[in-house]
Amino acid sequence: MFLNCSFHLVSVKLSRIYSSSNWQIKVAIAALTLPVFFSPVSEAQVSPTLKAKESQAKKFVGSMNKAQQVYYAEKAGFTSSVSNLLVYMGLQIKPDAPNYSYSIGMVKKGAVFNYGVSKQANLKSFVGGVFLVGNKTQTILCLNAAPGQTKPANPMYDGRDLYCAAGTGKIAQ
Repeated sequence: MFLNCSFHLVSVKLSRIYSSSNWQIKVAIAALTLPVFFSPVSEAQVSPTLKAKESQAKKFVGSMNKAQQVYYAEKAGFTSSVSNLLVYMGLQIKPDAPNYSYSIGMVKKGAVFNYGVSKQANLKSFVGGVFLVGNKTQTILCLNAAPGQTKPANPMYDGRDLYCAAGTGKIAQ
C-alpha cells in the first residue's frame, strides 16, 4: 500500500511538472530526487539476500564444527584440510564458494578453527572453534561484528568456558 501511494504521488507530481513551464529543468530535478526517495525500498529488498548468504555460511561453518567433532572421535585428532574433511564426511561445501572462502586453522593440538571468510564487503564472516575439553570436544560459533573481508579472530577457551574473541559475537549453532 505504501508503494502504491508513493507511486501515485510521484506520478501526480511529474504530471504537474510536465504541464508547467520550464518542464525540462523540473524533470531533471525530479529524476535526481527519485533515487533518494526510493532508496529505502531497494535497501530493504537487498537485506534478505544478504541474510540468506550469511545464513548459508553460518550453516557451513557449523557443519564443519560438527564434522571435526566426528573426525576427532574416530581418528583421535582434528584435520587441517578442508578437502580431507569434505571427503571424510561427504559435506557439500566448496572451499572457494562465490560469496565465502572456507578454511581450517589449527593453533594447537587441542583446538581447531573453521572459517567462513566473506568475499564481499557487505557480508559478515564466521569462525567456528572445536576444543578438546578433557576427553570430549566442545564447539562454539562466532560472527564478526562488522561486515567485511576480514578473517575473524579465533574463539578462546580459558580452562572453564568457551568464548568469542573481541570484535566477534557468539551465535547459536
